[in-house]
Amino acid sequence: MALDPSLVSGLQTAQKGIVLVIRDLQKRPDYSKQPDFKTYVTRFNAYNQALLNALAQSTLSSDMREALVTQSKNDVLPDIEKLIHDNIAQSQMGQLNTNQTISAPLALEQNKTLSAEQADIQSLNALLSVDDTTDTNPEQPNTQPNSNEGSPEPQTRPDDTTDPETPPPRPYAPEIIPETEVISRFSEWARSLGGEDTDAA
Repeated sequence: MALDPSLVSGLQTAQKGIVLVIRDLQKRPDYSKQPDFKTYVTRFNAYNQALLNALAQSTLSSDMREALVTQSKNDVLPDIEKLIHDNIAQSQMGQLNTNQTISAPLALEQNKTLSAEQADIQSLNALLSVDDTTDTNPEQPNTQPNSNEGSPEPQTRPDDTTDPETPPPRPYAPEIIPETEVISRFSEWARSLGGEDTDAA
């Protein structure tokens, strides 16, 4: 897996910028008179090598990322900040001030390079804090309906067993028998008991 393009760009920009900072520092007319400058160059060169090593990798582990950020915060950014403040002080000195070791225009010109590299390193540190090995396209949950799932069945009451096509039975009503039929049935019943026919009486 290749490095994220934005991270590669950030590494390249910071690496090119630190080379310019080293070059400008070594070209200063007061370079040999300032012992701290050699210390700065040593730290900047170490950071430059760390950036080159990072660019040679296909991936950057969390430890490598953290090491680059820590190195920049401890060894590079503080030195760049100090150089910027010193150059501002140099630019504000008069030409007759014996403490001025470089001209004001040169001090301001070098501050442009230093400030640009300061911003580039800070941007790179932000990129290094984002782990691009994390899956940015996690599997999305399946929200499509199952093809085996049909429409919901209509809800019915458990005791509802009536056939919807069969009409409900009519309410119970007693059978109405004609009066003559009632008398005839009674006479037959009386004869079966050996009694007299009520009609003959």
